[in-house]
Amino acid sequence: MTTPLAASPRGAVGRRCDFSSLQCVVTQPVRKAPEKGIADVRVLIIGGTRFLGAAIARELLRQGHRVTLLHRGSTPGDLPAAAVHVLGDARNAACVEATLREGRFDAVVDTILQAQDLAWQLPLFHRHAGQLVHCASTGVYAPAAQLPSRETDPTPCPPELGGFDAKLAQDLAVVAFHERTGFRTCSLRVSNVIGAGDVPLDLWGAREPACFQRLADHRPVWIPNDGRALVQPVHVDDLARGFLAALESPRAAGQIYNLSSERAVTLTEYARLAAGVLGSQSAFEHVPMEKILATGKANEAGLRFLCEHMCIDSGKARRELGYCPRVSLQDALRESLHWMQQRGLLRAASQPGR
Repeated sequence: MTTPLAASPRGAVGRRCDFSSLQCVVTQPVRKAPEKGIADVRVLIIGGTRFLGAAIARELLRQGHRVTLLHRGSTPGDLPAAAVHVLGDARNAACVEATLREGRFDAVVDTILQAQDLAWQLPLFHRHAGQLVHCASTGVYAPAAQLPSRETDPTPCPPELGGFDAKLAQDLAVVAFHERTGFRTCSLRVSNVIGAGDVPLDLWGAREPACFQRLADHRPVWIPNDGRALVQPVHVDDLARGFLAALESPRAAGQIYNLSSERAVTLTEYARLAAGVLGSQSAFEHVPMEKILATGKANEAGLRFLCEHMCIDSGKARRELGYCPRVSLQDALRESLHWMQQRGLLRAASQPGR
């Protein structure tokens, strides 16, 4: 049995299910994985109330699918009322299995699980759902030996660049499980995500509002090294459409795909675009990375990673899934910075000299 549906926590919209009292549920037959053009698909998103997960949920709901989110209830999320919220711990085996048995899901989308979680959750997904789409990272390619990075390229993952070895372990677990069992899985390696809902990548490899406030206040900004490092943010809604495409395509089974924007830009160009959105007259100064690190104000792994070229080829996803990013970097920055202003994270631009 389950408790009755009740109001969602902390202002979250949608319905809430609490399986804490679940004792026994009859196993339901496994449903077929969705294919393109099929509506009313039941999808469980593990996480789903934050930035990318919420965007995926909104896109699925727009396409007429039924969406359930398994989360702890600590983040409300900007979600339509049609979303069903299951409050629970995604790393608790009893909670996950109860949710899967009750929901009879066609697919699971995961944006938060680690390799150690996948080791025991993949067999549960296999028993109770049609497929898994897992969120991974293009950070595994750094430092890239050739550009643009493709799915077959080396994945060195040195610890000094942020520990992307954990992300690589997730990819390997997902693909290996498909090869061993035939269960439909795929892993989507996404580049830096941008859009309303989070602070965009800053000029030192973090997501600090202070960087953009300096631009808004027309103060000088330091850009690491010669500013020619490549960055390639992708809009969160483009990624959401990419996740939907992977769910709909049987060709995705057992595959890894890169999902990014159409083109990379230099860090200096990225700064120029952000300055343009804010009407900034800030002076740019190119400063050695080590000098920035010496200030003690930068995250070392984030800055070192930023100074590696990130230029991603999404051609495989375009050919096989029909993935086609639509939002330009300038529009994505405008949306993100406007969202920051609305949330009080960024004061409106002042007049130069004031």
